[in-house]
Amino acid sequence: MKKTWLASSTSGAHTVARVLILDSEAVSALAQKRKGMAERLAAAQRADHRVLIPAVVLAEVATGAPADAAIWHVLSKIPTLDLPQSVAMRAGALRTRAERVRRKKRDLTVDAIVAATAIELAPCVVLTGDRSDLELLVEGYDIRVSAI
Repeated sequence: MKKTWLASSTSGAHTVARVLILDSEAVSALAQKRKGMAERLAAAQRADHRVLIPAVVLAEVATGAPADAAIWHVLSKIPTLDLPQSVAMRAGALRTRAERVRRKKRDLTVDAIVAATAIELAPCVVLTGDRSDLELLVEGYDIRVSAI
């Protein structure tokens, strides 16, 4: 039996999520070879899950320094997704909604694009280092947020 990621739907039922989206922190963790990250990626790929990186994430992780070689290595194994207009528009709405209710004053634009991408591909799992922001952004959608 293949291991699957589960996503809780808005009705509380569990659906199989066959897409795993990596945010900036997850990509950085893979590039830095943090413990357990390579195994998580390998398990998802063995289970035939689509593992994807929204292209906007690269703007947060790339530095232009030689250390970016590790990011390029990750990108050689995981495809990126461009930003369609519809996803960008949804991201703006999600960001605005989240900023009305959160206390932290930090720009949520990239997280909102990651969330909107996940919603477009739902059901899916987002692997993140900032679980609370992503959970706020995808609240009410068929998305599971998993901490790295």
